[in-house]
Amino acid sequence: MRRHRGLLIGAGGFASAWARRFLPAFSDRIAMVAIADIAPEALNASGEILDIPVNHRFESAEQMLNDVDADVCFMVIQPGARTELVRLAAQRGLAILCEKPIASSWEQSLEIANIAHESGIKLAVMQNYRESNRIRALKKVLQRPEIGMVNLVQCRMAVNYTIETAGGAFRHQFSDAFIYEGAEHHLDQVRNLLTADAEWVQGVQWNQPWSTFGNNPCLLLTIGMTTGAVVHYEMNHIDRGHQNGWHKEYYRIACEGGTVTLDANDVIRVTLHVSGEREEVEEILPDTDSRDGHFAQIGTFLDWLDGGPAPVTVPADNLRTMALIFAAVEATHTGQRVQVADYRIPAHLASREQQSLTAAASD
Repeated sequence: MRRHRGLLIGAGGFASAWARRFLPAFSDRIAMVAIADIAPEALNASGEILDIPVNHRFESAEQMLNDVDADVCFMVIQPGARTELVRLAAQRGLAILCEKPIASSWEQSLEIANIAHESGIKLAVMQNYRESNRIRALKKVLQRPEIGMVNLVQCRMAVNYTIETAGGAFRHQFSDAFIYEGAEHHLDQVRNLLTADAEWVQGVQWNQPWSTFGNNPCLLLTIGMTTGAVVHYEMNHIDRGHQNGWHKEYYRIACEGGTVTLDANDVIRVTLHVSGEREEVEEILPDTDSRDGHFAQIGTFLDWLDGGPAPVTVPADNLRTMALIFAAVEATHTGQRVQVADYRIPAHLASREQQSLTAAASD
């Protein structure tokens, strides 16, 4: 198995977690050879952690991409700054794994997907929630034959945050940040759990006088899925009651055969209808696999580079999540139900099989 030469774009904020935790776990498969960030202090801190020489720590990502020989690039920067860097990395033939969301607009999302398609590079988006232990276990339960079809999904994310404690303060000043940066995780999760896409979405977002945020920290969405299921989604960043924070979200999934719930204690509770008023209740604890989340998705991406199957989160799939995200933003702005298909994905970008074949042909 070859050892890949990796570049990291981003060093501060969440990129520092990539430098501290995620990338060192794959040191047998990746040699990190350069890093770029506009902030010198963060650049040098993460560069030291990754043992990258000073002359390979760049304040210009463009210069790094032009000057350093590598074969894979990890992008952990604000989504609005990615398009031209993806284009340059593609021109160099680099595979790319980027943090979610893929871009900050629908047009940029399509442009990045098209760059990957036309260049034939391998590109995937980090959707780490799909590989968390609790969600793996929940999805496995939903696939049991006795569970049957899903009718209704309730998903709740609720935390008591201020702008100082929420992390990444820049996110909490621009419009719709909580949809792009927070709900994106959960709306992708709904698609993952139901193995279905969204047909329509409607909703509202708002703020309250006691909030410290400069934008709307509260969101309610109703989503109709292609399977006929309906999703009720709640995100509340100023909740002062029962907490369902990151990786502790609440799910209640009402199905043909019973109901499945998952709360902050990570216990999956399955209540099956037997007959009449009789029920059977089972409680399940998820596995404790330390290689979940980011670790699992980075490993799958590297497997792809080494000849394995493409990850689920290639652009052909991720564009469907992004279509739902931008439709949700439109719905909360207009107060109208929005058809997700109005965000049209061109045929050449919609096929997972085609994207896998194009990337394989470039190897």
